Amino acid sequence: MGFLKRLTWLELSNNALDCNIPSSIGGLERLQRLYLDNNVLEGLIPNEICNLTGLGELLLQQNRISGSIPNCIENLSSLQKFLIRSNNMTSVIPVSLWGLQELIFLNLSHNSFNGGLLLEIGKMRAIESIDVSWNRLIGAIPRLEFLDLSYNELSSTIPESLEALAFLQILNLSFNKLSGEIPNGGLFGNFSALSFIGNEALCGNAIFQVPRCKVNGMKSSRDKRLHKLYIIVPIVSAILLVLVICLLRKRGNTNEKASVSMENLPRIDHPMISYRELCLATNNFSESNLLGVGSFGFVYKGTLANGTDIAVKVLNLYIKGALKSFDAECNAFRMIRHRNLVKVISTCTNANLRALVLQYVPCGSLEKWLYSNNYNLDLHRK
Repeated sequence: MGFLKRLTWLELSNNALDCNIPSSIGGLERLQRLYLDNNVLEGLIPNEICNLTGLGELLLQQNRISGSIPNCIENLSSLQKFLIRSNNMTSVIPVSLWGLQELIFLNLSHNSFNGGLLLEIGKMRAIESIDVSWNRLIGAIPRLEFLDLSYNELSSTIPESLEALAFLQILNLSFNKLSGEIPNGGLFGNFSALSFIGNEALCGNAIFQVPRCKVNGMKSSRDKRLHKLYIIVPIVSAILLVLVICLLRKRGNTNEKASVSMENLPRIDHPMISYRELCLATNNFSESNLLGVGSFGFVYKGTLANGTDIAVKVLNLYIKGALKSFDAECNAFRMIRHRNLVKVISTCTNANLRALVLQYVPCGSLEKWLYSNNYNLDLHRK
């Protein structure tokens, strides 16, 4: 197996493989997706798996794998999905795991991990879902200092329970569908209007640049808040583990359903390109690489490490409607194939970025050829 140097996708899911994961797997130096889930694999995760530095998805759930997560897991800097639930894993969760900056989905549930949770968990800036339920973790929950739930569809009111988060330094609830009064207690006085923009039905203190709340009849705004429904914070949006653990305790036996919904996300067959690769390709999105500006973002020219020229369309997430435009464009490109359309190579998404990686066309824009006096298309080329 280790001689398959150009292999990018290996899927052996849903079989009856009952051996150890071979160390020769470390020879698959270009592998981007490795699916070994739902087998009867035993033994340890070999350290050689850390040689797969381009790996973006690693699925090992529903096996009999034992031991610990290799400390060298930090070498997998492009890893976005790591699922290892329902195994026989023991030992502590290595600190190096929390340093994976590109990681979006992490599921360590239904194992026997022990030890405590470290503050390093807060370094995972791209994370959307963490599940560590049904383990043997001990100690205190790390203090919540950073909570970013922006650009979702959260509705109802902002719960007053957030006022009790004494260590919260950064709160971003912007661009949701929240309504009602913004709490005033706790650290809410330290937040600015940027934490709440994009929620048209919010009201409260003028410092948040929202209208004042109306008092209906004899009930004060304080009385109204006592009847507010709390937001059910979705796991996929939570940045830190404290909200995940609270949610899992409430759901009890429904934790399996959450795992299924997370793990059954559509699998895509485009090459995985990390944010770091895009930065290197475009010289950190420098102005000298700028090809053009559109209604929802910017387009940069870049060159990947393998020499492929690309055009990177980066959305300005602060423009209203940008996310809907991105989703619509992705859906359109997913359904359409034509020799006269620019090819989509990949996408890159994290907490602060939405980008389409496109085939680079060196002859300029269609607008230039249609409307410029210096360029024209003959009938054949049209």
